[in-house]
Amino acid sequence: MKIKSYNFVIYVFALIILFASCTPQKNLMYFQTDAAKDTTSVYKYQYPEGESNYSPNYFLKERDVLYIQIKSSVDAESNKLFSDNNSYYSTQNESGIYLNSYVLDRNGEINLPVIGKIKLEGLSIEEARQKIEDKVSEWIVKPVVICKMVSFKVSILGDVNRPGTYTFYQDNVSIFNVISAAGDLTYYGNRQEVKIVRKTAHEDLIIKVDLRNADILKNPQYYLQPGDIVYVRSNKTTKSLSYFSQPLSTITSSLSLITTIVTLVFALKK
Repeated sequence: MKIKSYNFVIYVFALIILFASCTPQKNLMYFQTDAAKDTTSVYKYQYPEGESNYSPNYFLKERDVLYIQIKSSVDAESNKLFSDNNSYYSTQNESGIYLNSYVLDRNGEINLPVIGKIKLEGLSIEEARQKIEDKVSEWIVKPVVICKMVSFKVSILGDVNRPGTYTFYQDNVSIFNVISAAGDLTYYGNRQEVKIVRKTAHEDLIIKVDLRNADILKNPQYYLQPGDIVYVRSNKTTKSLSYFSQPLSTITSSLSLITTIVTLVFALKK
């Protein structure tokens, strides 16, 4: 009878540890909605008049890097004016693209061959492309201008599977694009309070977002800016309980083994 009581205590003790070390599933789920919205299969947010659910335009600023390709659609001879920038072999890797790109200087300008300096600061990528095309049209017939950002780098640190700095060759990047590139948050990552660190010309910002809330889709911070740092801190409760449960799980396993041996010994003696 005593052996059975002893076993029962150990099993109850092990179950307590197991449940204590578990994180509620609600803390691990993304895009959660309230109970009323969960009754439908489609989450819908109606934007007020004048607002849009498209990613906001990014406006160029000092130190942004642009890859610019210029050529004429009808006159091959005109292309020689900008041939150094159109070299196929010099743009086959990331470093080649960077070396053949233009950096906005302190005045928000780039210096193009033949054309000279053009101020692009404060313009969207499309506006910059159009402005360059207008200038180039003074020199070549029916110009075709390609303008892309190559400096859209975002860093992600903390409790993610692959922390690091990631480059995106697109004009808009969401926080989930970066999380996906980093292999998602770990089990211990705090999804409720992810921080975005952003430096601007006049101020430094630390922005908190809750990845669990579906309303993040309408949050202006859903889209990141070049140079942002995303920091995922640990869920203190979950991690501390895991540290607590690891040695206790070892002890529980050992006690369970001892109990089994003792039970066998008593059984053999009968």
